[in-house]
This record gives sequence, C-alpha cells and structure tokens, in this order.
Amino acid sequence: MSEPDSRESEGRRQVRSMAHNLAVLYIVSIVIGFALCALLLYFKLVQHIHDSGTEQLQGEISSVRALLSTPSGLHAIRQVMQAEAQGEDATNCILMRIVDRDGNVIVDCPNMRGVLPPAAFPPPGDTRSKKYHARGANYLLRTARLTDPVSESRDWRLQIGLDLTEHDQLVGVYRTYLLLFGLGAFFFAIPSSYIVVKRGLRPLDEFSGSIRTITGSRLNTRLEPARFPSEMHSVVESVNAMMARLESSFQRLSHYSGNLAHELRTPINNLMLEAEIALSQQRSPQEYQEIISSSLTEYERLAAVIDKLLFLARADNEKNDLMFEKLDAGTEVEEVVDYFSDEAATAGIALVSRVDASFWGDRTLFRRALSNLISNALAYTPAGGEVTISSSKGSNGEVEIIVADTGCGIYSEHLPFLFDRFYRAKSGSHHSGTGLGLAIVKAIMEMHNGDVSAWSRPGHGTTITLQFPKHPSLKTGGKAES
Repeated sequence: MSEPDSRESEGRRQVRSMAHNLAVLYIVSIVIGFALCALLLYFKLVQHIHDSGTEQLQGEISSVRALLSTPSGLHAIRQVMQAEAQGEDATNCILMRIVDRDGNVIVDCPNMRGVLPPAAFPPPGDTRSKKYHARGANYLLRTARLTDPVSESRDWRLQIGLDLTEHDQLVGVYRTYLLLFGLGAFFFAIPSSYIVVKRGLRPLDEFSGSIRTITGSRLNTRLEPARFPSEMHSVVESVNAMMARLESSFQRLSHYSGNLAHELRTPINNLMLEAEIALSQQRSPQEYQEIISSSLTEYERLAAVIDKLLFLARADNEKNDLMFEKLDAGTEVEEVVDYFSDEAATAGIALVSRVDASFWGDRTLFRRALSNLISNALAYTPAGGEVTISSSKGSNGEVEIIVADTGCGIYSEHLPFLFDRFYRAKSGSHHSGTGLGLAIVKAIMEMHNGDVSAWSRPGHGTTITLQFPKHPSLKTGGKAES
C-alpha cells in the first residue's frame, strides 16, 4: 500500500463513532458538573466553619469583657484557664492571654505557652481573625481591647486563639467524601452514558434500516415522520423529498432512454434497409447515387439528433463558459426573422417582430433558442396565421421576449411537460420532430439563470415567454463584455 493510501486508511480508523463521542461528552459534562457543585459546596463549608470560628471567638471575647467588669473577674478568669488546661479536652480549649501595653503577660492559659507566642497575634486595632500554624495544628487568632475600667487604665488587651483541629478534621472528612462521590459518579457515568446514548441513537438505526430497504424498484417508498422523534422530522422530510426527486429523475431517465433508442433506431433502420435494397441486385451508378442521396437525409437527421443531445449534455455541465454581452434584442430578433422569412412566406404565415429591448446574454445561444421557438411556431401554425415576436419589461428589470402564434394550440395537461426532453404534445395536426427543441430552449434559459414559460389555448395558439434577468449572474461562470 502506498503512503497516501496508508494515511487515508489510518485517518478512517481514527474516526470515532457518534455514540462514542456523545458518551464521552456526556461523561465529561457529568464530571464537570459534579466537580463544580462539589467545589462550591466545599468552599461554602470552609467559609461556614471559618465564620463559626470567628463567631465563637467573638462570643468568648464578650464573655471575658463581662467577667472582667466584676470585682473578682481576673481571679475568675485565672481559675477558668487552669480548669480548661487540666480537663480531658485540654488540647482543644479556647486559648487566652491577657497582656499589657509592653507585651508582658498578666494571665494566660498554660496550654498556649510555647505554642502561641504574643508576636503571633495580630495588632489590637485589627478586628480580623488570623490563621496561624504551630506544632502541626492550625489556630484562629484574634486580639481585642478590654473595655472594663481597670483594663482600660492599664491598657490591657486580650489575645485569644481557637484550636481548629476539629474543624480541619471535618473539612478533611468532607473532602474525602467528595472525592469518593466524584469517583463513584465517574464510574457510574461510563456505563450509564453508553446505555443512554445507545437508546437515544436507536431512531438513527431504524432510520438507516428503513433507507437500506429502498432499492431501484422501490423508489416510491416514503418514510413516515411519525415513526421518528421530532428532531428527525426535518431529516425524514428531506430524505422523502430526495426520494421524490430520484423517482422523478429515474422515470424521466427511463423515458429519455426509450425515446433516445427510438429516435436513433428509426434512421439506422432506414439506412440498413436502403443498404440491403442496394445490395440485393446489381444497379447502375445513377441508382447507387440516388440511394446514397436518400441515405444522406437520414444521416443528417441522425447528426441533428446527436448534435442536440450533445448540446443538452454540455448544458447540464454547470461550468459552461458563456460570452455575456449587452444585446440589442430588436437587432438580434430581426436577424433570426430574416432567416425564417422565406419559409414563413412559402407557408403563407405572417412573421411579425415588435421588439424594443436590450439585455445581457450570449448572442449565439439566444439566437438558437429563438430559432427553435420560431421553427416550432411555423410548424404548428396553418396558412393565413401569424407568428409575433414582442418584448416587455418586468417589475424587477427583467426582459421578456415573447413568441406567440395563432396555431392549433396545446391542451393544458401537456403544458407542465412541454419542456421535457423527447416530449411531444398532441396537437390538431401532426408534425415531425425530435422533441428536443423546447428542451434546448429551457437549457439555454437555465444557463442564463433566466426562465421560460408557456401558455396555450387549443384552437387559438401558443405563447412562449423567455425571461432574462436584469444582470448576468456569476453563477454560470460567464464573462461579461461591455
């Protein structure tokens, strides 16, 4: 295998399925959502514990101030500190110290000696609490002024600390639970996401199975939107519309193939028959010349059909390079009318031109389209009739070239198919033709990004309207000339 083929195969192997991608997105969304919620709860818990510690410190400060306002308050505080230091929960007591303005200790809790030095506390004017780490534990520290008269006169201040060991343990337990719950959510999300995605994509499998049953002989099959979720209705309707277009194209292709075989078979059979007659016996040079001359007519007919088919094939190619230029419709129509004037005079048909307009278009293609319309009009108009070519301007600036005859007309049921290839409408009189002339006119108008329409009334004639846009479109890849 060559290197490009190897890279292409590797690229195809690396493409993940939709179910896999959706499952991964589902898992990621669950993990991210859980992580955000867990972090929010965690920080709220930490904030709540910090606030509760601050409130506890504030409550102790208020109690100390109230106790010092009594006559034996300092002695009572010393007894409380000694009792807490000798209690079972001595390590987690509220640690307090009273110091003077020089930092000399007046009274303190024995448990805080050597653990929380006076310099570790914030200054007295700072009302915020401070965290401090010592001997493997965290403390919440606060310095407060004492408001009783004795303390104020001696400028005593209270240094108080709260052991956060229990708080930190609570936060650690909560953090552990969050991690465990997060891992549980992750491992739960893996199988559940694939189950949910598989069930959610089941309509796609049914959709694929329904399409798989459609074959060339079942192009009339249509999917029922009610069988699928509402999100897929637009897709189902698009597929049904595509199937309708395929069915129509397939039918037209079958019709086109049959007509093409018929159109080619007739001149070929005639040529074969003339050749067999010519070879059946010895003939004079003059007789051979007459047979060849007769065969030449069939050759011309066959060449005309092939030429029209080639033109239509080129017209189907969107890369046609048209030579757009500003055309004087009156001059162009007069050139075509002059070409058909002798034929019209011979048939006893008046050929009238009343055109005064200009538009952007390809001169050669416009003349071909107009020639096809005039040729058809003359063929289906009896002697004494009239074929009129006129022009008008639309509301959006488009130019309309109108070819109207007073011939036999066309029944309304034939009008929708009039511009189909090889389609021949039944009329009051029969004229030979390939059924490609109007198809070529339609192809030319599509190449100009214009439109063609037909109106007819049996016994009163037919009107064909060519509508050219105001400006040439770049869609056709044409070149405009000034």
